[in-house]
Amino acid sequence: MIDEHMEELASLHVLGLLTPPEEKAFAAALARDPELQALVTSLLTARDALAGTVPAAAPSPQVKDRILAELDARTKPSAPRRERPTAPNFLNFWLPWAIATAAVLLCVHQTVEKQTLEATVAKQNARIAELDQLADELRGATNQMAQTVASLQAETKLADVRIALMNSLLSDAPKAVAVSLWDNQKQSGVFVVQNLKPLPADRDYQLWVIDPKYKVPVSAGVFQVDESGNVRLHFKADKAIVTADKFAVTLEPKGGLPTPTLKNLVLLGG
Repeated sequence: MIDEHMEELASLHVLGLLTPPEEKAFAAALARDPELQALVTSLLTARDALAGTVPAAAPSPQVKDRILAELDARTKPSAPRRERPTAPNFLNFWLPWAIATAAVLLCVHQTVEKQTLEATVAKQNARIAELDQLADELRGATNQMAQTVASLQAETKLADVRIALMNSLLSDAPKAVAVSLWDNQKQSGVFVVQNLKPLPADRDYQLWVIDPKYKVPVSAGVFQVDESGNVRLHFKADKAIVTADKFAVTLEPKGGLPTPTLKNLVLLGG
């Protein structure tokens, strides 16, 4: 990819504005870089095309007067006089090159914009691929969790239980999933979690049962996960549960708290 400095040198090169040392260095770079050669070719084409579109200007009235005066001097002898030099018509000379310069700068700007757009598209495609992979992993984890639920039902013979799938609320652990099975008649349940990050020794995860009967979620105990982020435990709530509407997990100090720290919410589902 051609950097902005080389694009600027290419623009000055086609306009003949490089110093001899700069021109020598640029020629060496041009000889070994096909992409730079292509850029110079496109800039030369734009310069020549636009410079050639400027129409030739008609002679100014001053030029006409001077020619008539010279003819009159040849036919009538007179004292020698000094001709007042006329200023060259700089506009006619520089206008084509000014237009060509503008065209070159426009080409450089468009090239930079194209490269920026390509880089942005590449980043977006990489992010989409990353999200697709995460979605596949989440589907796999969900399917595995469904198998775990079926196994628990068969194992504990809980035919009529409240089953809640809990999803991660952590940006650094998006693949964490959990399921809670609650038997209201026995006032006990089974909790299984996967892919939750392990905690330091001074912190615990705390499980909560959300019952509309109570203003504050009811604690169902604290737990840790193994090095793989998994755990399976049997739990009971601190109070009698009438309706297990939702379940939640928060991150708390060691041993837990009587009320959940909502800003540290980790898992939620119902």
